[in-house]
Amino acid sequence: MKIIVNKADRLWKIPQSVLGSMRFTQKRLVARHVDLIDLESFIPELPDNLESFVNDICPSGMMSDPQLTAKLTEKIASHHFSIKSLGLDPESEIVITPGIRATAIMLSLGLLNPGDAAAYPDPGMQYFRTAICLADGVPRKYTLLESNDYIINISSLMAAPHKKLKLLYINYPHNPSGATVDYYFYRELIKGLHSANILIAADCAYIYPGNPDLTGPLQVKNASSKVVELHSFATTLGLPGLGFAVGHKDVIAILKSLFSAQGFAPSNCATSWAIAALDHQEEAFQRRMDTLKKRRELVCEELKKLGWQIKSNRLIPFIWTKPNVRTASAPFARRLFVKAGVKVAPGADFGEGGEGWLRISLCLNEAILSEALKRLSEHSKIWQRKFRPEE
Repeated sequence: MKIIVNKADRLWKIPQSVLGSMRFTQKRLVARHVDLIDLESFIPELPDNLESFVNDICPSGMMSDPQLTAKLTEKIASHHFSIKSLGLDPESEIVITPGIRATAIMLSLGLLNPGDAAAYPDPGMQYFRTAICLADGVPRKYTLLESNDYIINISSLMAAPHKKLKLLYINYPHNPSGATVDYYFYRELIKGLHSANILIAADCAYIYPGNPDLTGPLQVKNASSKVVELHSFATTLGLPGLGFAVGHKDVIAILKSLFSAQGFAPSNCATSWAIAALDHQEEAFQRRMDTLKKRRELVCEELKKLGWQIKSNRLIPFIWTKPNVRTASAPFARRLFVKAGVKVAPGADFGEGGEGWLRISLCLNEAILSEALKRLSEHSKIWQRKFRPEE
């Protein structure tokens, strides 16, 4: 007898992409001989100065060496610009992770009991809500207003905290808007939560190891008793599937036990990549900024010609833009994909607060971006014809 498989109730609470896979549309575009351009996704890019090194070390083995992993945590503690001045213990206050998404899930599983609440930003990355739901927690969004430059209003956040609120997710530099905050913001946030038993989990995906100008919440005195930072080597150094968490000792211990139970262990290849990247972090950071600057200037110039509103930041590989049209973000993004073969992320994918906006990725080279912008300009209006490649 065939069994009936039903989704667990918690899976129905997980946010889904408003556009879905669009597989039928992709087939239609291929039939029209249209090359698809993906301006929706983040694609890790390895710095040029590390490519030859990576090619040399990859054949050395994919197994995991605990001593090499320990060397990486020591390298993070001594070399990462936002970490090295904190005097952290690499053994008890740093753990290597498979990336921020997986770490957010493990963090929620390790800290939330059924019914416990966790807060996440809107607009923001929806993997926070996913992580909370998978842990049977209660997701509570807090709104980031465009009028406040997408920065948390600390006073309103703390005005009436939920009695079962255990976890607060924050994300700066903010994806998708690019908003940034400074040391004084973190100091006031931690001060506001001083008497509450709430852990701050900071998504630091775009705090680059080689950037001396940007800091995270752990820079605040005694913040390690209230904070854990989640970092990614994919977003900063182009090394997919690898990151680290740093901060509260008890939280790090929980994450270590959960990753051990899951069987996660970084390969020697990935660990060696990361160690080499940290040895060249300043050069890698500058090259990354130079590349993004060229692409950003190209995209912003064309979007301004269309009269679109633009928010951007040099640190994140995205443009947050508001088309000069009277339509919701999802229908506009769908129409753009159907007519022009250009895929962008609708703002609705980032929550209600992102409605009306689009996120455009800068992870493709200038030639492809130019082609995408040309199609966008010529075929984004509802009355304009569909794009067809020249014969």
